[in-house]
Amino acid sequence: MKYILFLFILIGCSENNNTYFPLGKMKSWSYKIEIEPEVDKKTVYKKTNLSLGKKRLDIEGKKQIFYPFLREDGSMFFYKFEKNGIYRGGFAFAKDKNINKEQRQRMVLPVPPKIGKKWSVDSKTYLILKRYPYYDYRATTNFMINYEIISKNEVISTPIGKFRNCILVRGVGNTRFIGDSEIGSIAINIMSEEWYAKGVGLIKSVRVEATDSDLFGTTKMTQILESYNEN
Repeated sequence: MKYILFLFILIGCSENNNTYFPLGKMKSWSYKIEIEPEVDKKTVYKKTNLSLGKKRLDIEGKKQIFYPFLREDGSMFFYKFEKNGIYRGGFAFAKDKNINKEQRQRMVLPVPPKIGKKWSVDSKTYLILKRYPYYDYRATTNFMINYEIISKNEVISTPIGKFRNCILVRGVGNTRFIGDSEIGSIAINIMSEEWYAKGVGLIKSVRVEATDSDLFGTTKMTQILESYNEN
């Protein structure tokens, strides 16, 4: 599979592609992920997403047009266009031939992406982790995150250059995690910020999960685009 590598020195978001979440062509995005817990050591790793282009797939007996994204762990997410936005319609675990349909419509970005536009999706906490000598204890619970488009003229610097006129999507939510008798009930406040460049997609995100517990503290995750390839 051949790709053309685009090195972005100064990018103003492509005039040839007017979407902030491009799906049509085969592309790959590689990100650097840093997870910084308040009560543990920082973790750094890489993540790659590969879009496989337009596919006609069968989900629960119904043929639909989807745009699959393959993750480095072998899992897949299936996106689709609707009149009012881009949605994630299903997912499949690694080596799983079955496509699992999302229980609720899960909007990724509205169309058009107007400042002040709001929407909500189901989510779950995944950053809060406490390492013990013989096991890890992760505070995972479901909650509703509320998103809003805050700006459309953000300037973001990445290892492959500077992106202009990008949109900022901010999400906030809160929940409680019920642990064991020692941990008890923990309040968790979640804040997410995502920056999208026109014609490229997600270029940076920051997520913070803050607890009211000294045992778990606050954890921050930063994701930054390191390379982008288009077929």
